[in-house]
Amino acid sequence: MKNLLGKIKDRFFSKWLVCSIISDKKSVQYGIRFSYPIYISIVFIAILLENPLILLIAALIAFLGIKLPLHPFDYIYNFGVTKLIGLHKIPGRGSELQVNSVVAILFNLLVGVFIITEVSINFSALAIIYALSSLFFVCFFLLKE
Repeated sequence: MKNLLGKIKDRFFSKWLVCSIISDKKSVQYGIRFSYPIYISIVFIAILLENPLILLIAALIAFLGIKLPLHPFDYIYNFGVTKLIGLHKIPGRGSELQVNSVVAILFNLLVGVFIITEVSINFSALAIIYALSSLFFVCFFLLKE
């Protein structure tokens, strides 16, 4: 079990390192258009409402973000919004999608457990921290050289 956790940790950190060193800024910019704001809003609302079902759905969306070449909301953007507004489609995503999705899954499941087990925590503050930290990481990828 310890060996398995070590492999998972090493794989996650190697993806994070690649994401930090060789980030495709365009990839993050595409996410900022549509996917990240919607996803952050869903999680923010779920935490404020203390709704574990919405958090579970958000974790499922994040899981699909790991397995699919694009974020699930990118597909909605490509096949819906671009047709309505006439913008360019999102061509692909960088490794930041997998890193962000892993963090999102862990966060959503942890908060869901807090809600289900009725841990006494200020969920409003937690929602604000989540939104601000998400904004920080988006800015981190956009501003790094």
